[in-house]
Amino acid sequence: MSQATLDPQAEARLRRRRIIISVIIVSIALHFIGAILAGVWIVARFILATPTTFEVKKQIRIAAEEREHRMNMAEFDAARPKPSFTDKMSTARPTDFSLPDLPSLPVDTAATIDPSDIVSDQLAALAGAGAGAGSGSGGGGRGSAVSFFGVSDTATRVAIVMDVSNTMFDRQPGKFNAVKEEAAKLVQGLGINTLFNIIIYEGGSVAMFPDMQPATDTNKKKAETWIQSVEGGSDKSGLSYKSAYSKMGTGLYEGGGTRTDTAMKQALSMRPSTIFLISDGEMSRSGGGQDDQQKGGDIDERELLSIIAEAQKPLETPARIHVIHFLTKAARDEEEKTLRGVARRNDGQFRQVKAEDY
Repeated sequence: MSQATLDPQAEARLRRRRIIISVIIVSIALHFIGAILAGVWIVARFILATPTTFEVKKQIRIAAEEREHRMNMAEFDAARPKPSFTDKMSTARPTDFSLPDLPSLPVDTAATIDPSDIVSDQLAALAGAGAGAGSGSGGGGRGSAVSFFGVSDTATRVAIVMDVSNTMFDRQPGKFNAVKEEAAKLVQGLGINTLFNIIIYEGGSVAMFPDMQPATDTNKKKAETWIQSVEGGSDKSGLSYKSAYSKMGTGLYEGGGTRTDTAMKQALSMRPSTIFLISDGEMSRSGGGQDDQQKGGDIDERELLSIIAEAQKPLETPARIHVIHFLTKAARDEEEKTLRGVARRNDGQFRQVKAEDY
């Protein structure tokens, strides 16, 4: 025979080798084809143009209060420097002729409008808006930096509460003028975006305005005149507490004495953000008020703090109460403790000043 016959085992091994080689070749071919396809897809991503898509994103915008925004923008515009004018016009490139001189222009006519002018034209509307803004204890805008006898704060709704009892005037005659000057200075420093009111108290309390009013130039002048006309002591004259009900202001009478509690009730009912209280520390009631069970006697710390806490409840944000202890005599421990407690419990500052130093 010319060719030897393979035994069955050798033939089986040869067949398995052929199968393995075929599988390897097919696998390599498939991987090679896959690599080519992947490369084509990757290159196509960078070559082909990306389809245009449109996406609308939701924007959350908080609407500004129109009145406060207009006043703030007017105040900002008024603070900008006035425009200046050059004497000659200029060109971006040389010309064959000269340009004529500009006529003289009055610079004052180009000044921005003062914000108080805007408010004066719409004072009635602002007064109504001011009452509406009182739904919380904070007003609109950034408020004003205020200071009263060295106690400083930033406030949007300010109430000045002044003790005008006899002891504030008679123990140190003439020294109450310092209180008037500090109060007038505070009012004059208020910005147009701040609301304010002034309250005096003795046997009851009297507020200059029925509610908080914007610090316009007109209202500031009224307040200064009102403050300077306040008199007290044994020789009352002018706008004293007892005549204020009929002359000017909104009164709250609760039976006589030195009613710090009444004054705080009235002040907090106007939803201030900040209160400045000045008193020599004596506080009492003489009886005969609206409550038949009310009796005379001193008003102690616990009772006053309870009355103030109750009056603070309707406010969205409690008012800060700063207290100035105006010493017309040596400080009494109980009075000082009470006034310190009012400031401490209402996030305020406490300061003692001696009347004799003014």
